Amino acid sequence: MTMSKQYIPQQTNRRIFLIAFLIATLILVNGGFAYWQMQQVKDEFYDVANRDLPLIAQLQPLIDGQFDQTLLIEELSNLEHSHRNTIVNTLEVSFIRAGNKFTDTLTSLDLFVKPLLKAEREDLRIEMEKIRGLLTQIATEHEQYQRQVIAMIEASKLSHAEYPDDVMQLLDREEQELRLELINVRDEVQNFTQKSALSVEKLEIRVIQEIVTFTIFVYFLGAVMLYLMLKVMRSRDAAVEEITFYATHDSLTKMHNKRYFFERLNEAIKAATRYKTSLSLCICDLDYFKQINDTLGHKVGDDVLIYFSKLIKQEKRDDDIVGRFGGDEFLLCFPNTEAAEMVSFLERIRTKLEQKIFDVNTDKSFSVTATFGVAALDFEQASKEALFESADQALYQAKEQGRNQVVVVKVQSKGK
Repeated sequence: MTMSKQYIPQQTNRRIFLIAFLIATLILVNGGFAYWQMQQVKDEFYDVANRDLPLIAQLQPLIDGQFDQTLLIEELSNLEHSHRNTIVNTLEVSFIRAGNKFTDTLTSLDLFVKPLLKAEREDLRIEMEKIRGLLTQIATEHEQYQRQVIAMIEASKLSHAEYPDDVMQLLDREEQELRLELINVRDEVQNFTQKSALSVEKLEIRVIQEIVTFTIFVYFLGAVMLYLMLKVMRSRDAAVEEITFYATHDSLTKMHNKRYFFERLNEAIKAATRYKTSLSLCICDLDYFKQINDTLGHKVGDDVLIYFSKLIKQEKRDDDIVGRFGGDEFLLCFPNTEAAEMVSFLERIRTKLEQKIFDVNTDKSFSVTATFGVAALDFEQASKEALFESADQALYQAKEQGRNQVVVVKVQSKGK
């Protein structure tokens, strides 16, 4: 795989940055949106707790006050004539006090409802207008009811007569109607409170759903970003690995290149010198390779080089070091091995290459041979230059002797 296939364009990095920026922005927006939504829920709960419930609580005393006045009238009507004059004044005062308390409660309720008539919510304004209209009607009817009862009591004081049945029936009907209207107002407020509570609950559920949905969406974007980051990291690692490989290897044959081979050769020479172990170096090239390139083309020549490099790598041992010197020349280093010991190994490679038939097309084929020069390390001249020069001399001798063979020489000591 070439580096161009592994390379991730800069657009991918920009895309990752944009996604990361978008995720961060969405998280902030989500947090702000969630806070705003929860504030709405909180405000709705606050309204229910501090508007609707107190309104219901203040309606109950009206019903109780009206019931107290009704009991006073019944008590007046049931008094014997001989006892009425004795306690009628006390009952009248109690009735008036209960009526005034009823009126004060109505006034308090009106003051509580009045600001709500300007609320932003249309349904709340409509509901409060309706309740205020009912309270105004109740106030009017209660005032009329109060006047009638007091007038009846005052008339009874002067005449000492029994309360007329038709008057008592009228007052009873008015009292029942008034109480029914009060109960209707209470039920109206309770129904509205229940609707408000359900509305708040639905709003809370919607807010939670929106937050969860938004969070899942952000999580999905995060997963996409992580995937792209992983892809970039893998591509980067592959590119670094490929760059490192081609910094030390030949791109065509995948053998060590010249520079890296000599680094490895230096290390091998130092180890052999330190531990006094043998080491051999072979230089080889393909016979008349230039003619192949000139007559059959560089593509055919590359195929030959690739085959020869594969043949060497297949036959070499794990510790052996192989590399391409350049063109059709190759270098082979054999640690812990005497030069003579490598003859059979090199002969095996030479024979296999000689027997290989390369087909150019259906009508044309050819074969290739190789020549090998081998030198053994001399500890008195333990340098890569001296070893390379001896191997090169061996290669020259092999070519002088007719090519397609292996020649071994030893590094000559120059004396101390």
